Amino acid sequence: MRPIASGGMVAVMRLAFLSGALVVLAACAATAPSAPTIGPSAPAEAPRYASLAAQLLASAGRADAPSRAELDHAFGAPDIERRDGAGVALTYRLESCALLLLLTADARNEMRLAEAHASARRAGEPTPSLEQCAAEVAQRRS
Repeated sequence: MRPIASGGMVAVMRLAFLSGALVVLAACAATAPSAPTIGPSAPAEAPRYASLAAQLLASAGRADAPSRAELDHAFGAPDIERRDGAGVALTYRLESCALLLLLTADARNEMRLAEAHASARRAGEPTPSLEQCAAEVAQRRS
């Protein structure tokens, strides 16, 4: 094998570079097949809740989370209230459900629901869902 002249080496390197660039550009130009669309897409429908209490519990931690006043109106006075630093813990003892609501201050320093937790009132019973607890709240308030 004979050595390539210096002018020939530049041509080989240029050819290799252009070939690589073409491969990369071809890969970028290829598009993935899109999923077929069937008619106009309808906006996502907001979930429906059985009660106001269920709706309030579902919005925990969001920007539109209920304020302390809204919770007091919907749930009534808590059975236990504990203030701890910048937060508040409210506990509601229902028939088969204990509901723990954790509130924290928002940007305007208004207490809002950050988390909601349901637990069984009696040992050995299954943990109820937040919806089940909300139904008990609605029943208690009526």
